[in-house]
Amino acid sequence: MKITDVKALRRDFPIFRHRTYVDTACYAPGYARVAQAAADWHSSAMLMPGTSFDQTLAWLKPVAFARVEAAKLLGAQEEEIAFITSTGMGNCKIADALDLKAGDNVVINDLEFPSNVIAFTARQRKGVEIRRVNHQGGRLLLDDFAKLVDDRTRLIAISSVQWTNGFRMDLKSLVDLAESKKAYVVVDSCQSLGAMELDVRKTGIHFMVTQSHKWLFGPFSTGLMFVRRDLIGKYDPTIVESGNLFKNPARQPYHHQLDLDNLTDYAIEFVDTAAKYQSCPNLPGLWGLYESLKTINAYGIANIEERVLHLTDRLIERLRAVKGFTVSTPCGEGERSGIVSATTGSVDTDLETMRRLSQLGVGVSVRYQAGCGGVRMSLHFYNDEEDIDRLISALLGETKPLYFH
Repeated sequence: MKITDVKALRRDFPIFRHRTYVDTACYAPGYARVAQAAADWHSSAMLMPGTSFDQTLAWLKPVAFARVEAAKLLGAQEEEIAFITSTGMGNCKIADALDLKAGDNVVINDLEFPSNVIAFTARQRKGVEIRRVNHQGGRLLLDDFAKLVDDRTRLIAISSVQWTNGFRMDLKSLVDLAESKKAYVVVDSCQSLGAMELDVRKTGIHFMVTQSHKWLFGPFSTGLMFVRRDLIGKYDPTIVESGNLFKNPARQPYHHQLDLDNLTDYAIEFVDTAAKYQSCPNLPGLWGLYESLKTINAYGIANIEERVLHLTDRLIERLRAVKGFTVSTPCGEGERSGIVSATTGSVDTDLETMRRLSQLGVGVSVRYQAGCGGVRMSLHFYNDEEDIDRLISALLGETKPLYFH
């Protein structure tokens, strides 16, 4: 579906009725269909028609549909998808399953959001070495990773898009480097999935974790985990819940999978899918996620990426004409995403700018890490050219509130 009627799309995001919101990288504005789906689950929980078995199966059907949509978005198989509550929890389960030991090393970088590295840095207490690539002018260079990856490297942890400046990593080249040393790549796609194409087959990534409240415009505490098919049977989690042992209950009821009268041996026999990494499902969240994934796939991620890059092209061009601001986002071919950062050169002035814009009805953030960042603006496919015009007007010194109806 081509993105031709943006006004119709924006009607399902009520924030645009009164505010210019260009801050999806912090969290997405509420999507009416997601809110309605979560409300529908709560309504059904209050009414509880039928038996608890029947009710559970009915609740899990949208979860199964969400898995189908997630697999479609990623170019994955359904059995490679698990649902998680956060990127940090997903990474903890990966670190746990890989059983990192003294002498192993994990390669990170100095631009990463903490949740993509602390699960691995915590293993330093067990003797795991953490090696860090330092950015070069906001870019992460493959050659710098190559200098640190060796035969004891187990994992490279990387974001598909960096949270401070929107730098987009060449994942395929990084995977090729990792595999040359029999290492894995885990990708945090929080700042790209839903806006930028991420095909797990084309990139070859081994693991991926993400949350839905940013570019997937889904609920909080609801996320996705991808585990490549050839690795599912190779590693098992030690953080285990009963749900890790069941096949898809929306297609095969619980009482057809286990003898519920004879569980006293408490045997652990994992399901042979990525679902063995899941926890108890956040049902209202996953009902909402199904709606957001369905919308993204209906428009097509290639169409969405094309529109997002068109909008950020326009924003970068306009920002370069704003006196006193310097675009700090890398703008080379293949490096850009939906995030654009620009700075006055002063953190304090950038913060003052953010607060002044907010008073004018324009939502942005300020983010810095390792000396990289500035006023962070982030555009999704539901933004339009008028959002950019109002943002630029505010940056140029407009003093009247830019609310509109």
